[in-house]
Amino acid sequence: MFHVARSLGALLCAGLLVSALTTASPAQPTRTGPAAYVPATVDASDLKTADRGAGADRDDRPNVIVVLTDDMRADELKQMPRTRALIRDRGMELTDATSPHPLCCPARVELLTGQYAQNNGVRHNESRYGGYHRLKTGNTIGTWFAGQGYNAAFVGKHVNGYENDSPRDPGWNIWEPITGNPTDYFKFRFFGNERYKRDYVTRRIEEKTNSAIRALSAADRPFLLFSNHVAPHERQQTGRGGLVNPPYEKQYAAVAKHLKAPSLSARSYNKRVKGGLPSKMQPDPHPKSVVQKKWQARVRSLQSVDAAVASMVDALTASGELDNTYLVFTSDNGYSLGERRLQKKNNLVNETLRVPLVIAGPGIAPGSRSPLPVTLVDLVATITDLTDVQPNLTTDGASFAPTLRGADQWWRDTTLIQTGYKYNPATDRKLKHKGWALRGVRTERYTYARDMNTGEKMLFDRQRDPWELKNVVDTRRYARVVAELERRAGKLRNCNGDNCNRTFGRVPKPRKR
Repeated sequence: MFHVARSLGALLCAGLLVSALTTASPAQPTRTGPAAYVPATVDASDLKTADRGAGADRDDRPNVIVVLTDDMRADELKQMPRTRALIRDRGMELTDATSPHPLCCPARVELLTGQYAQNNGVRHNESRYGGYHRLKTGNTIGTWFAGQGYNAAFVGKHVNGYENDSPRDPGWNIWEPITGNPTDYFKFRFFGNERYKRDYVTRRIEEKTNSAIRALSAADRPFLLFSNHVAPHERQQTGRGGLVNPPYEKQYAAVAKHLKAPSLSARSYNKRVKGGLPSKMQPDPHPKSVVQKKWQARVRSLQSVDAAVASMVDALTASGELDNTYLVFTSDNGYSLGERRLQKKNNLVNETLRVPLVIAGPGIAPGSRSPLPVTLVDLVATITDLTDVQPNLTTDGASFAPTLRGADQWWRDTTLIQTGYKYNPATDRKLKHKGWALRGVRTERYTYARDMNTGEKMLFDRQRDPWELKNVVDTRRYARVVAELERRAGKLRNCNGDNCNRTFGRVPKPRKR
């Protein structure tokens, strides 16, 4: 960022635009596809330079890049060797990271605001209670960073409902979101009506990410970059309707060919939960062959993201910014693949709540691991802490920066978890808790939730039942546990700021038989 040869002024005087040329990792296969790469350009004049007098100290705050996948399970990181080598092995893996509102829009808005849905207003993906129209774009992580000495860039998938004619979000110096249908891998658009009809979206996100890195590195400011991938989300075919398995590039067709989907070996696979589940968590059993093909397609689509991470690190290395950059890799939510007969997301079970989270950067010991139960909301608090940026709203998470640096730190003992529902005019007027479905808490031992409108409850004792196959909420010996967890949930459902991060103390033990 501070190299004279790459200064913004030199580039502008030469009348150049900073272009993204994808640099292949040595382990990355030669790429082929339906359309040739046409490197995108970023207008460097849109980036700000530091406003400093002669002799002033340079702004050496670290850069931050967040790479976000869509619907990726925590265990699928095992199938991404380059990401593991370049981020996980160079930094820390948070082994109990969760998405506390495991659905695309609520999770993504948590990452943009650092707030839970009761404060940011986004409870679902669409309709009255969700989607882009609920996002307050004038006060997000992009505006905070842009207003406090950083350049900010956004590439890839945005919040559902961001259309082809939607305005540019404030704050972001580089603005390259997908518009319209966000999950058609072959037929898609970027902001400014940049259309692609026979392409592969991961390549374009990779290309635009690297282009942004080159432009950002050339400017005399630190930077924040969000690189949001579509994989391994199912494909919503433009104009045809219906979801199909995520498509993948042909060079990855043999990946995981002889591997069995982990969910098929899970003790909970295709099993009914004793005691039942709340009605919002509808079982949807699929044949093993369908689950196996879906998992293989997901893993194969992630190979292109894995290659994109490698070329992103190459671009950072070439720019001289790698050592001063925090690299974050995570997903908006997890995904169920047949465990407890559940499919997809928006369910409060381990496979849906848990997400991969690996972070590398200054001060993080290579190859370190932490079981701290952090969330995507905490990630925002941590990023602002690491960069000394002050949010312009009250955020709900806690920073785990001390843990990243290897120090012991206090942490809450109870985390809010929740889901919403899609607006239905026929039934919504009768509901007291509009827009909400399951809301509850997760502790070291328990997962508890109550449907806010039907009163149905769920309690898993993960210490005794790690596969979450017994809903013990109506078991008499757990009555004190239920009462305490409901009390905590009641305190957290309307929490904001530090009130979301409390230490309640020990949960009563179940009564002896």
